[in-house]
Amino acid sequence: MTALPPRPAPNPFATRHTQPGSLPPLDAEGRPLELAPLAARLSGLGRRSGAIVGPHGSGKTNLLVHLARLLAKTGHCVGPLRARSCRDTPGIVRAILRAPRGTTVCIDSWEQLGWPGRLAVRSAAAWRRTGLLVTSHRTTELPTLIDCHTSRIVLERLVERLPDAAGIPPGDIDDAFARHGGNLRDALADLYDRFEARRP
Repeated sequence: MTALPPRPAPNPFATRHTQPGSLPPLDAEGRPLELAPLAARLSGLGRRSGAIVGPHGSGKTNLLVHLARLLAKTGHCVGPLRARSCRDTPGIVRAILRAPRGTTVCIDSWEQLGWPGRLAVRSAAAWRRTGLLVTSHRTTELPTLIDCHTSRIVLERLVERLPDAAGIPPGDIDDAFARHGGNLRDALADLYDRFEARRP
């Protein structure tokens, strides 16, 4: 009987390991972010609303998912809801109107709603007395909860947390980070492709 060839090692950069919520949120020095103080600060902002601000691929959505999980444990939380365009405004407004008072509604890609959409959502949240926690690429009309920044060390620390990633050459991490201008999401996708290209 012919022996079966060994199964190739799984790709540590598969989306099940790198999708938002799978990796811990880190600060720009690669240290784990403490979520409880952020949640406490959110409760001190106007109407419990705030924005997670940062460029593409800086970990905003990942942080939003983790904060939403924490808020869900300590009280009511809706979302994260994904905003792709102003056409998503009615659905988000309906979610706010159905939410219990005191709920925090989490919205990813806040700027995609456009000014009229954001105004409608803010008005619904004020009427319903719900908080808003959103992600945005730039400062918004909501108070900034945290500015997200990336660095090469953040990418390295994330890779260290992936299963079976011990053999990833440091040069690959350097090159992927530089090639994608600090965008961690694109850098991880680049590392996925490099791993696949090296498979026997």
